[in-house]
Amino acid sequence: MRFFLILLGILLASFFLQEFIPVFGWAYSSRLLLVHTVFFAIAIAVPFPAMLFFALLAGFLWDARYHVPVVSPEAAADAITSAELPFGFTIFILGLTGALIQGVRTLFRRGRWELPVFMIGLCIVIGLLLQYLAISFHRGGLETPPELVWKLIMSGLFSALISPFLLLLLTRLA
Repeated sequence: MRFFLILLGILLASFFLQEFIPVFGWAYSSRLLLVHTVFFAIAIAVPFPAMLFFALLAGFLWDARYHVPVVSPEAAADAITSAELPFGFTIFILGLTGALIQGVRTLFRRGRWELPVFMIGLCIVIGLLLQYLAISFHRGGLETPPELVWKLIMSGLFSALISPFLLLLLTRLA
C-alpha cells in the first residue's frame, strides 16, 4: 500500500515538474514528456489492474490540463466549440501503450532493463503518433512533414534517456 501511495506521489509530482521542462528548439522543438515517461516506468513496475488505474489517473489529469477546445471561425457567433482530440483520448492511448509495455515487465523484474528502456521510448513515439493520426483524421488530411518524424523520434529518445533513472528509483523503492 505504501509503494502504491509513493507511486501516486511521484506521478503527481511529474505533472508539476512537466511545467518547468523547456522545449528543445535544437531538436525540432521536441520535449521531454516527463509525465508519460513516469507513467510507463510505473506501468512496468506494477500489475495490470494497477497500471490501468494509473493510466486512468494520468490520462484524466493530462487531458484536464492540456485539453484545448477550438472555436470554429464559421460558428464563432454561436460559440460552438469542439476539440481536435476528444477528452479522454489520452486515457485510451496510455491504457493501450501501457498494456503493450506490460509485456516486458518480466524482464524488468529479472533486472534486465535494456528492452524496457527501449520500449518506454517506443511507447512515447507510438502515443504521439496516434495523437497526430487522430488529429489528422479530424482535420481531414494527412500531411507528414519530415520535421514531424524527427520530433517524434527525439521526444522518444529524451524519454528513453531518463527512464533508467526512474526505473532505478522504482527498483529501490520496491
